[in-house]
Amino acid sequence: MIVSLDWLSDYVDLPPTDDLTERLLLAGLNHESTETVGADTAVDLEVTSNRPDCLGHVGVAREVAVLYDRPLRIPPAELPEPAAAPTVAVEIRAGDICPFYSARVIRGVTIGPSPDWLVRRLATVGVASVNNVVDITNYVMLECGQPLHAFDLTRLAGRRIVIRRAEVGEPFVAINHKRYELTDEMCVIADAERAVALAGVMGGADTEITGATTDILVESAQFAPLPVRTAARRLVLGSPSSYRFERGPDPATVSWASRRAAALILELAGGQLDGPVVEAGQLACRPATITLRPGRVAEVLGVEVPLPRQWEILRLLGFVEQHTETDETRWLAPTWRRDCWREIDLVEEIARIEGYDRVPENVAITARPTQRSARERLVRMAAEVCVAAGFCEAMTRSVVAEPLEAWGSPWGDAAALVCRPPLVRGADRLRRTLLPSLAEARAGSLAACAAHGDLFEIARAYLQRTAAAIGADSPVEEPLLLAALTGGDFFRAKGLAAAILRRIGLAESAAAELADGPGKPIEAAVGYRPLSSELFAPGRAAEIVLCRPDAPDQRIGLVGELAAPLCQASGLTPPVAAIELRLDGLEFLADAEPVRFPLSALPAIDRDINLVVAESVPWAAVVAAIESVGCRELEGVRLGDIWRDDERLGPGKKSIVISLRLRSHEATLSADQANSLVAGMVAACTRATGGVLRG
Repeated sequence: MIVSLDWLSDYVDLPPTDDLTERLLLAGLNHESTETVGADTAVDLEVTSNRPDCLGHVGVAREVAVLYDRPLRIPPAELPEPAAAPTVAVEIRAGDICPFYSARVIRGVTIGPSPDWLVRRLATVGVASVNNVVDITNYVMLECGQPLHAFDLTRLAGRRIVIRRAEVGEPFVAINHKRYELTDEMCVIADAERAVALAGVMGGADTEITGATTDILVESAQFAPLPVRTAARRLVLGSPSSYRFERGPDPATVSWASRRAAALILELAGGQLDGPVVEAGQLACRPATITLRPGRVAEVLGVEVPLPRQWEILRLLGFVEQHTETDETRWLAPTWRRDCWREIDLVEEIARIEGYDRVPENVAITARPTQRSARERLVRMAAEVCVAAGFCEAMTRSVVAEPLEAWGSPWGDAAALVCRPPLVRGADRLRRTLLPSLAEARAGSLAACAAHGDLFEIARAYLQRTAAAIGADSPVEEPLLLAALTGGDFFRAKGLAAAILRRIGLAESAAAELADGPGKPIEAAVGYRPLSSELFAPGRAAEIVLCRPDAPDQRIGLVGELAAPLCQASGLTPPVAAIELRLDGLEFLADAEPVRFPLSALPAIDRDINLVVAESVPWAAVVAAIESVGCRELEGVRLGDIWRDDERLGPGKKSIVISLRLRSHEATLSADQANSLVAGMVAACTRATGGVLRG
């Protein structure tokens, strides 16, 4: 933002230039350069994207007024509103892009050169003079930060303004006299026949102000930042207007800028108002209410700022005190500071105005313990298990290319959300699962000669809600997922999934796996059910289901071996074991603590049993039967092997080798004691699963 000091002095009394630029720099407006332009001085300031209020001279003057405690002089914008009926009509058909639009008609203007003072000020900030009307719209934009546009009214078909989405392939000739083809993601200002301006970006050549213009329509509107940015980037048609609309001008200046420009046009170009201002829509403006605790400033900065001084700074910056108590105050943010919505934002405002140079360098700042949220604790527990298992954490992009998105998603069938313009070249789909991007990362790691390429990631996916599920919430669901990839088979992946789930307090339940099981478990538990999905190899995948007595079963994860075509497309050699768990919704497990036992100095006894059961009996049912005995000496149960032979075992049967580890914490177990304990477990398995010892 180039500032004319001669222009700036209209709004506030200025200190010496060197002191001014240094104070502005310390307050957040970085000083790029200072240049003499004729009798004026141009100061180039770097304005960060969160401060669109400083993209106008009034905004910079407001900063100077607060820093030096000097009065701010904002020019009046008084304009009589004629009582006659409106002579133009305005209709908004794209309210999501243009919440508010105002049109003001002035007839009988004389187009000519601008006065010298206006030409000089525009030249100081690098803007060439065109004619008096166009110069005034530029002047007001550079004054308050609100872009304006003037149309030749006689060239507007039907005396009508329609704000609508562009049609696919709709032609548009801009003021630069270049032709563009538009898309339906863009918004146009149209008359009764054609598009006459690209909303928020640039006007059209068909209705530009020329020497023959006598009647004009002055536009002042509010446009949503993202569609303006999309249009400007896609067409490579950036402008000072789009630069400001992308950052969001002060909504309160929309009306002020219209009146200010109209008053200057009447003064410098003559003419008269034709009817009152025509407005459509409603300004989108919801300033935040922020709570500030008196002691928070000292805690963060390490320096005391008296409470009256804190309040004085906030009032000078435009914050309005809403409520005051002994332990907190509430402030309404000004319309031009939509970047302020948290307590720390108010602390920063106080610090930069009071002066960062007052913050001591060698004074200890009091540390205060904070409590991790339930979700943070849950994520930490899951990540610890993955790291302990030898996995490295990956961070992949949230956008993927169309070939990776073609993998589909286990979390819904809705189409992927598409970014326009793409955040990354060639990747314009928001991912619906972490597995494709994690597979790509694993392939890259192995290609770079990584030791193993075992990776995990905890991040969000993005799912498009169905129309029935949207309601008053966001149309986008953002589940928090944990995904992991490793070389190996289904059982390696299931082992990792089981370890993570055990750590967060979810044990396996036989009832969850059996379709005709004996009912839900008393507490939350998980089960594994066969899954058929294009993501995984046939017969080598399962869904992980959360079972609770007070809620229907819920899928919280998947485990399996990636399908061979997907492995090949990613450059991976099968088998590749994968898991994906959905962590959001499991915060109720965040306080789960692992059960710990003291280490025993006594020896363990290992026993293997070979049990013949029906093919339909899952491993979890066998484990549940063994654990139902309540044997304190049982230290571990492990699946040794599975064997099938219709001739020796019979059709529909399988032989399971179960490895048991027994250990007492009181005395060394004898062989007879161990045999007795094992016999009880075999009996329990027979009752629960119908299994018998293999002879």
